[in-house]
Amino acid sequence: MQRLAINRFYYFGSFLFFIAIYLAYQQVYFIVLAIPALLLVACLLLLSLDKILLIIAFCTPFSIKILFGDSGINIINEPLMLIMLMVFFIKIFEKNFLDKTLFKQPLTLAVLFNLGWLLLTTISSSMPFISFKFFLARLWCVVTGFFWGSMLFKNPKKIKAFLLAFGLGLTVVVFYTTFNHYRIGFNPDDGNKVMKPLMDDHTIYGAVCSIILLYSLVILIYSNANQTFLEKTAAFFIVFCTSVAVILSYSRAAWLSLIFAILFYVLLLLKVNFRTLLISILLIFTLAFIYHDDIYQRIRFNKAASGKTLANDIKSVSNIRNDDSNVERLNRWEAGWRMFKEKPFFGFGPATYQFKYSPYQRAHEMTSISSTTGTMGSIHSEYFGPLVESGIIGLLSTLLLFGVFIKTAMQTYYQTKNTEIKMLSLAILLGLMSYFFHGLMNNFLDQDKAAVIFWAMLGMCVSLNMKYKAEIIQ
Repeated sequence: MQRLAINRFYYFGSFLFFIAIYLAYQQVYFIVLAIPALLLVACLLLLSLDKILLIIAFCTPFSIKILFGDSGINIINEPLMLIMLMVFFIKIFEKNFLDKTLFKQPLTLAVLFNLGWLLLTTISSSMPFISFKFFLARLWCVVTGFFWGSMLFKNPKKIKAFLLAFGLGLTVVVFYTTFNHYRIGFNPDDGNKVMKPLMDDHTIYGAVCSIILLYSLVILIYSNANQTFLEKTAAFFIVFCTSVAVILSYSRAAWLSLIFAILFYVLLLLKVNFRTLLISILLIFTLAFIYHDDIYQRIRFNKAASGKTLANDIKSVSNIRNDDSNVERLNRWEAGWRMFKEKPFFGFGPATYQFKYSPYQRAHEMTSISSTTGTMGSIHSEYFGPLVESGIIGLLSTLLLFGVFIKTAMQTYYQTKNTEIKMLSLAILLGLMSYFFHGLMNNFLDQDKAAVIFWAMLGMCVSLNMKYKAEIIQ
């Protein structure tokens, strides 16, 4: 074992040595200074990978993007995830490194299918370099959160430790943002930028805070003998901070996602099974498609404006007449639909929408905040994005991934007799249900703030399910 660790050290040392030579040759001296730190991190990885995972969790909420020309990397979590990716590919050749039962899990197969199709559409992309950068970032998030996570999260204590670390890191962002809010008098008009540079805008801030709020709320109120006083206290602190954050985020999608998660919990209390849930969702979307003209006519006359009162903020969600935010979403979706019809199978390539959609806009659909330069964000949908960028299979792989997660988490929650596993399954399920709803109006899996917690929660879900099934066998 010691000899193996020494060999790994040499692998990392040689790798970083050649990087240092290259960077020195390119005269990127300030990065060369970081090489000893990276070497130290590599040593730590060889000794305690779970500690590095906790560092990633804590640092992700307040990581800051450092730009190198047109590209950038979030410091310090993404370099750590890159190293985790490297270690994973080194260790994958070791015997018995990966638990074979992991690859019998439907959720694992759904993750691999989604990742595989993403790779295929990266190869066929209209902008291969852009898509490859996106795929690489997705890969290190999936490997770190899902594959490393599924191994380390076999112990429920490590699940709680990871989410506690992420939650405490998020409170740093909450304090920073709330202080900036205070300085401007809690003005909603400026609420979109007070969290910068720690987070891009109020929508992702609200989305991530909603996930952690729901998780921590379940931990706080759920009766479980394994919960310590310290864990309850930490959960209370995070619930308080994230509640304030969601309110002050002025994000309508975040508020509605919490309501949606609560309604979903009511269905769980009624013991609604996954098949009934799936049929109900398909029925709702079928009826919405059949009566979409009537629905459009009813919401077309909604003039409620956001930013006045809480009631108006919620009503304005369906205002597609004079709410620029909503009308611009429709503009992006209309442009995206035209793009999909042009390339329905492979799409334009991952992360290419914002660079390609401009010619597909129509003047009468554009708004005062429309852009023709690709600088104003993406398609604003976690479902429409894969459809446009990776084709119909891309959308189906995303829906399959979300659906298998929901089914797996529901199965674990309903059937396990272990109160700790039941509590964690419920907390993770409700947290991500809020994100699935949020994904109707925004897309954040291309950003580390949401991607790390998303893929980690999927890893937690599969670990809890495997543990529950192992207990049945015993």
